[in-house]
Amino acid sequence: MVTWQYAVVPTTFQAPVGITYQVLSKIHIPTHTYVAVETEAERLASIQDSLVCTRGGTALLIVPVPNVPQCPTDYHWDFSLNQCVCNCCQTGYQWNGRQCVPNTPPPPPPPPSPDQQVPGGNITVTDFNLGTTPGVRNVRIVAKRWFKIERSYTDNVGHFQFTKRFKHKVKIVVKFKNSYCNIRSIRGIRLWQSLYVVRKTIGVYGADKSNIIYNFGRYPISANARTNGFWVAATTINAVQEHADYSAIFGFTAATSNLNIYLSNLGTGLASTPLFGKRYINNVTTSFANTFLVNHRFNEIQMAAWYASFFSTLAGAARLDMAIGYHVKDADIATFTSDLIKGTEYHELSHVSHYAKLGTVWYSSFVGAEMAEIAAHPSGSLSPYGSFNTTNSPIIALGEAWGYHMGHFLADQRYGTLGSCQGEQTGGFSYCPNGFNHPNIDVLEAFDPNLSTDPFRWIPKGLMEDLIDNTIENTPIIDNIGGFTTL
Repeated sequence: MVTWQYAVVPTTFQAPVGITYQVLSKIHIPTHTYVAVETEAERLASIQDSLVCTRGGTALLIVPVPNVPQCPTDYHWDFSLNQCVCNCCQTGYQWNGRQCVPNTPPPPPPPPSPDQQVPGGNITVTDFNLGTTPGVRNVRIVAKRWFKIERSYTDNVGHFQFTKRFKHKVKIVVKFKNSYCNIRSIRGIRLWQSLYVVRKTIGVYGADKSNIIYNFGRYPISANARTNGFWVAATTINAVQEHADYSAIFGFTAATSNLNIYLSNLGTGLASTPLFGKRYINNVTTSFANTFLVNHRFNEIQMAAWYASFFSTLAGAARLDMAIGYHVKDADIATFTSDLIKGTEYHELSHVSHYAKLGTVWYSSFVGAEMAEIAAHPSGSLSPYGSFNTTNSPIIALGEAWGYHMGHFLADQRYGTLGSCQGEQTGGFSYCPNGFNHPNIDVLEAFDPNLSTDPFRWIPKGLMEDLIDNTIENTPIIDNIGGFTTL
């Protein structure tokens, strides 16, 4: 028997059809500029330092919850249809908790306030290649205490500024979401937690809240500590927006917005962009889940089957568009660098650009070809692209050549001579920085389509760089062409 549930709601609240409720009492919540009532209430309750937070409202209800199935995140129970319904909206609209509303970009943050009781500050992330701490761009920031709550976004340099005054302590939460993407994570057997956007409570702030400084850094000992998951999330949300910047600079098609990006430290470091959400596909295979989400776990087959079934049941807003694996061995933490994370994401986001340029039919053929090879070669040297002589090979060669080229090309734009060691060919060489060379370009220039130790030498990863550069390479191929563009 489900017990009565208590809630505080606005006086304009309309209960769904079929819900029995009772109004216990009406309460008055003063405006955020009038704190005397709040202060006295906390004094009387002897909980001045309490941080039990909830949403505000003006009527206290006791509601008996009917025995209906629990809907996943981004779904709601429709009593008329008697089923869970996706909070899906047409292009240009988003779900606000009750209905679809126009998807307008977040307003620019207000100017800094000299009031110490108005939260403001900067959110940054460490870039280990550049040795800098750039701002985390356009990420959701939430300030809350009891019934008082305000939401905002950082700007392009990571600054945020609220407008409400919080006389007492306030909790500040970072949620990795914006109109570009929603960052979620794979949480092992806790499948349901994968539906939530990655969030981090960065602290509880008291007297002076006007200059909050928080940096997402990398934990230097364990590569897969949860703290590093937040660092990857912050690096990712910036990479998505940097890719959009580069699309305007170089003239290639921008990636589509509202991507669902799932981060996993359970895999082998591979990444994939099937765009299940954009293409409205719900047949996630076990071989896909095992390859890109949970590989290396002792119970990987069972866990992969769980995730395959889990993602296959989702629809709309929570479907997986991109999976980024960042698992590395602790001994290799020195290779766990910003440019390797971003290079992988530039690669995957360039697949999204390919989708935006050519449409669903072509992209579905591309993804279908790779899914077939993943199923045929779940492990071993031919995973995940297969051999050169199947009917799937041509479209895979084209799609992946573009992805590898753009991943390295854009990483070089960001990091240049400060890039990490790069290697793309099994049995080939790694190209490391020496203060003058560009490792992300070197690895493309030196790509050898005849290297017998590389089972994927049939994917022309270096061809597009040869087409656009103005240099002539003599080995392993003779390049006498240049002047093309990324268009």
